Amino acid sequence: MKRRDLTPEKIIITYIALAEKMGLAQVSFPRLAEALAIKPPSLYNHFKNLTDLKVHTAIFLHERLHEYLTSQLIGKTKEAALLAYGEAYRRFALKYQAVYELLNTIPSFNNDALLLAGRKNTSLLSQLLASFGLSEEEVLMESRGFRSLLHGYVSLSQLGYFQNVMLDSDESFVAVLTQFVQTIARKAKE
Repeated sequence: MKRRDLTPEKIIITYIALAEKMGLAQVSFPRLAEALAIKPPSLYNHFKNLTDLKVHTAIFLHERLHEYLTSQLIGKTKEAALLAYGEAYRRFALKYQAVYELLNTIPSFNNDALLLAGRKNTSLLSQLLASFGLSEEEVLMESRGFRSLLHGYVSLSQLGYFQNVMLDSDESFVAVLTQFVQTIARKAKE
C-alpha cells in the first residue's frame, strides 16, 4: 500500500482483520505494517502507539455499533425495541468477536472521545428504558442489568460455554433476553 493511500480507517480495518486471524494480543505494529505492506514507522503518522490504535479501534467499534443499533430499532418501541437492541448487540459482538474486548475498555483508557462514543450506546439504551416510564434510578439499574446480561452472555459464549446440545445457544439467549425484557415491562406497569 502506498503511504498516501494509508488512512486511519484502513489501519483499523486491517488491525481488526489481523486480530481475527491471529488474536488481538498477537497483533503488533510490525505485523500490522507487514499486512499493510508498509514500514512500521509509517503507522506512527496516524497513531502514537499500539494503545492509541486500540483506543481508536474502540471508538470505531462504538460508532459502528451505534449505527447498527439505531438501524435495527427503526419502527420499534418498548419491548420490541429492547429485544432488537439485545439481539443486534449480540450479532455485532459475534461479528467483531476478535476485538470485542475493546468495546469494554472505556474506563481503562481514560479517553474523552472513547467515553463519548460509548455513551451514545448507553444513552440509546437509557432512552429505550425511559420509554417504559421508569424513574431515573430504575433506568440506571435496568441499564446496568441489561448491559451485564448482554456482555456476560457474549463473553461466556466466546469462552466456549453454552455448548450443551440439549439447548441451542441462540434460543437460550433469546429466552433469557425475553425474560429480562418482560420483567422490565411488568415492573413498569406496577
